[in-house]
Amino acid sequence: MSTVTPAMRQYLEAKRQHPDALVFFRMGDFYEMFYEDAVVAARALDLALTSRSKDADGTGIPMCGVPFHAADGYIAKLVNKGFRVAICEQVEDPKKAKGLVKREVVRVVSPGTLTDSNYLDARVPSFLMAIVPPPRAATQAGDAPLAPPLHAAGPFGVALVDLSTGEFRAAEYEGRPGLQALADELSLLRPREVLVPASSAVTADLPEVAALGLAVTTAEASTFDLRAAERGLHEQFRVHSLDGFGLRAHDAATRAAGGLLHHLRVTQKADLQHVRTLTFRSTADALRIDAVTCRHLELVTGSEGKTEGSLLHELDRTSSAMGGRLLRAWILRPLIELERVRERLDAVEEFAFKTPERARVRECLGSLHDIERLLGQVVLGYETGLVRPGWMD
Repeated sequence: MSTVTPAMRQYLEAKRQHPDALVFFRMGDFYEMFYEDAVVAARALDLALTSRSKDADGTGIPMCGVPFHAADGYIAKLVNKGFRVAICEQVEDPKKAKGLVKREVVRVVSPGTLTDSNYLDARVPSFLMAIVPPPRAATQAGDAPLAPPLHAAGPFGVALVDLSTGEFRAAEYEGRPGLQALADELSLLRPREVLVPASSAVTADLPEVAALGLAVTTAEASTFDLRAAERGLHEQFRVHSLDGFGLRAHDAATRAAGGLLHHLRVTQKADLQHVRTLTFRSTADALRIDAVTCRHLELVTGSEGKTEGSLLHELDRTSSAMGGRLLRAWILRPLIELERVRERLDAVEEFAFKTPERARVRECLGSLHDIERLLGQVVLGYETGLVRPGWMD
């Protein structure tokens, strides 16, 4: 650190804080990358790799960059390839700065936190899933920690958020059947990213994570501390109790939800005001469909792996992206409670015999933009793209 320029010290500090991300370092009208980040990004983005001033050993420092105003496309391309990108922006007015302009990481973009609708499938949710394994067995004096089969030590806590819309839900899965149900959920929902505690064996117990090619991010185990999770959820929803969200006696789900929320606050550095509620989902509130059945019935994908030829493709006459995502969710989680089935059928019947009214509603819905995702971008402060505007813009 003592042998590099002040600007490079800022870059290296940002890299130290985010070692698992490619650091986009704002310098004038460009985002620059250096050292190994530059080598990796140049290969992934087909950029020219150059070098700047030499390091202490006299070796040129690898460097590549992208124009600021075209950064969104490059960031999205990296994220869709599974990379994480830490955006290091100027955070003070250069005219008022004394010496070097202060720079800080203002957002970490990852597969599960990509929110720009220009780079997402409008009719498919973009989920980030947190999976918290059961506590390990107590350590005996002088012995290494004992790690019995995770499915025998308690429930897995799972939380799921679509940051682009604010959808937030949690669940628990216990025992061998629960572990299989969680594996099926992974195959059906295909989250863009999975968050797990560091040094946990989640990916070993759920080989579907690797088989599906899901991006995995680790967080410190303390992120999922129960008391901290409860405090975070209380603050987010401005409540004194989580009973109203169905989390009473569901500590595992609470840990996953609170840890996921904390992770988002740290990486997005923004108020998550559009995440207004949490739904606890019991495995008994809908018909569980395993991945093999879903594939054989071609519920949401056809025989060639595309939407065409699937049940969803045949049924989807929705007029908005929001309706398309909702219909997809309904197909994947069919109702089993008779009363809720009747309520839905009554709603369908209400419209079925009112053709003029139905046409007017469809026309109205068809003129709507994707309000859910637009609201998410505005709340997060990225209404113009992936990058929050800085002092240079």
